[in-house]
Amino acid sequence: MNRWTVGSKIAAGYALAFFMVLTLGYFSYRNAVELTEGASLRAHTFIVIAKIGNLLSALQDAETGQRGYLLVGDESYLQPYISGVTKANQALQELRTLTADNPSQQRRLALLLTLVNDKFEELKKTIALRENKELAAALKIVKTNSGKDEMDQIRKIISDLLNEENSLLNARTNLENAGASSTRTFILYGVAAVAFCMMLIGFAVTRAISDQLKSSMSQLASTSSQILATTTQISTGAAETATAVTETTATVEEVKQTAQLASQKAKSVSESAQKASQTSIDGRKAVEDSVGAMQDIQKQMETIAERVVALSEQGLAIGEIIVSVNDLAEQSSILAVNAAIEANKAGEHGKGFSVVAHEIKSLAEQSKQSTAQVRTILTEIQKGTSAAVLAAEQGTKMAEAGMKQSREAGASIGRLSDSIAEAAQASVQIAASSQQQMVGMDQVALAMESIKQASQQHASGTRQAEEAARNLHEISNHLGEMIGVS
Repeated sequence: MNRWTVGSKIAAGYALAFFMVLTLGYFSYRNAVELTEGASLRAHTFIVIAKIGNLLSALQDAETGQRGYLLVGDESYLQPYISGVTKANQALQELRTLTADNPSQQRRLALLLTLVNDKFEELKKTIALRENKELAAALKIVKTNSGKDEMDQIRKIISDLLNEENSLLNARTNLENAGASSTRTFILYGVAAVAFCMMLIGFAVTRAISDQLKSSMSQLASTSSQILATTTQISTGAAETATAVTETTATVEEVKQTAQLASQKAKSVSESAQKASQTSIDGRKAVEDSVGAMQDIQKQMETIAERVVALSEQGLAIGEIIVSVNDLAEQSSILAVNAAIEANKAGEHGKGFSVVAHEIKSLAEQSKQSTAQVRTILTEIQKGTSAAVLAAEQGTKMAEAGMKQSREAGASIGRLSDSIAEAAQASVQIAASSQQQMVGMDQVALAMESIKQASQQHASGTRQAEEAARNLHEISNHLGEMIGVS
């Protein structure tokens, strides 16, 4: 698997191109140095040739000055001789220095130095004879042609020197021309080769980067499409969840109001039961008073009958309230089940609501049990009131047995008082249960409000995620267009 990054590929391409340019520059520099050295050697050869020409010219000047002095005898004609000797010696010394790296030329210069010295001795001798007025002797020496022979040998050696230098010059010129030609050829084809290789490298790097970017962009486009589809589904689900939570919150608010009404009714039942208990106490006191005052038994019995009838009616009213409370408990149980289902749907945010729903269900069960107990007690109360009514009628008809009947009525009223006390206690329990239901419903309402806020935040977050996914998808499409991914 290719682990090269885009940066490493670009760096590798530039490094290879730099290496090729550096190689081309190195060989070009080496050829340029060789050309410079060749040009320096050619210049050196030209200098040697010039010095050889200076030497020959100096020798000719010396010979010319000697002949002119011999013919005229004027010392002014010796000036070319004097300067020629000086220049010739200087030229010989410079040539020995310039050709120090050429053994063959050094040998020729050594021989030439001997000949030149002999020539200068011959010229000096003839000049000395002419100074001593011995022209004939001087001419005799000249006519021997020894000076001419020496000069011919000198010219031959100088010619050999020139031929050697010209041969070196031609060789160096050819070598320089060949080097220049090879340098031009190398630079021309080298630059073309480097340009071609750089084009290939650029194409390869561009293609590799383009392929890698196309592959990455395809994966990015696919991933961004999946993210966009997923966030869209999540956003839709969050919106639906928020709507369901809002509806559930409204339902819980309605249940809360119903629970408040039930609490108020339970409180009213409790107050009625307390009043009934107080009434039974008053009835017991009236029976006790009837034992001491039988003469008012008729009136007291009628009063008792009326009160017992009213108590019976209150008992019926309490029965209706108990039916309502029982219905409310049934509804609370159903709502608790629904709330538990909604809590499970809400997931982590619905755990607290699930606990509250379970508590409501428990309270509803307690309310059903309490209403069952109250119903049993009311049944007994109704039986007692019926018996009290019957006893009151019999007491009216049987006034002569008032004492006996009064005692029986007192016992019945005592039982009635106990039953009413139990009913009052049950009603108090119902009121407390209703109050607990109210507290539970408040907790449910708070939990639903928290769930509602969380669902709204979740919906907002999913909308932002959806927008970010959509932006990512657009960016991936734009990058795909830039690199040519359709």
